[in-house]
Amino acid sequence: MITHKGLKSEIQESLDQGADHQKLRIIVSGFYAAGGSKDEAYHALEEIWRDFGFDEDDGGQPNPKRDELEYVMEQVWYWDA
Repeated sequence: MITHKGLKSEIQESLDQGADHQKLRIIVSGFYAAGGSKDEAYHALEEIWRDFGFDEDDGGQPNPKRDELEYVMEQVWYWDA
């Protein structure tokens, strides 16, 4: 089973390697298939958001890594059962 810590680590590594939101969604889907919950997934994504400093003002600068993570966070929050 993928743990919260394992999900967080896998997502962070994938973002560092330039993964897009589709790849990140596959990782989250694997977490669900292993018994993880929506709340656990969102919490891990939120921690990554803060770890990367995306919660701080960036002056509106483009940031593809932030954009991919934000898309997945919205999908988990609004659409996952």
